[in-house]
Amino acid sequence: YDKPVKGRKINWMKAGILESDQILTVSPYYAEELVSGEDKGVELDNILRKTGILGIVNGMDVQEWNPLTDKYTGIKYDATTVMNAKPLIKEALQAEVGLPVNKDIPVIGFIGRLEEQKGSDILVEALSQFISKNVQIIVLGTGKKAMEKQLEQLEIEYPDKARGVAKFNVPLAHMIISGADFILVPSRFEPCGLIQLHAMRYGT
Repeated sequence: YDKPVKGRKINWMKAGILESDQILTVSPYYAEELVSGEDKGVELDNILRKTGILGIVNGMDVQEWNPLTDKYTGIKYDATTVMNAKPLIKEALQAEVGLPVNKDIPVIGFIGRLEEQKGSDILVEALSQFISKNVQIIVLGTGKKAMEKQLEQLEIEYPDKARGVAKFNVPLAHMIISGADFILVPSRFEPCGLIQLHAMRYGT
């Protein structure tokens, strides 16, 4: 609206919405957000209010994300064995990324795209606030080059406390989800949040 494109134009997203029988999105709350105003609806909120939009909570692949059968972890567990298994997986995770191996140190994990929506910049700023505590942090993600560089600086600044892995690594993602004590989700907005579903399934 602020800088309209001159001349004839077609918005294919708007056309798709208007021609669809039903519009779906990844959660009921996100459906509400999309029609709450221009910023969240990216200037299509008025069209979505006209057509209606239905939110269905996104789902995870329960075969891939299953601590009892996970092919990327050496120890399998469920709700009855989680307390014994997780410290051992944590030690394997610490060894994998080259952090001091100690099951008594809380490990905080972040997995996500390195961009403002996911709060990666907030994460980097906040690190200095709690890195002095007895914790370790492992950050896995790719995205904006400047943020990837910040990630690589992490382990230079905090060699015994932090690891930043700026690449797509499925096995490591599974190890972080299963081995970390906490998963950090600093997103500015999160339409669904698969990472939270994965973490809850793994007792993290």
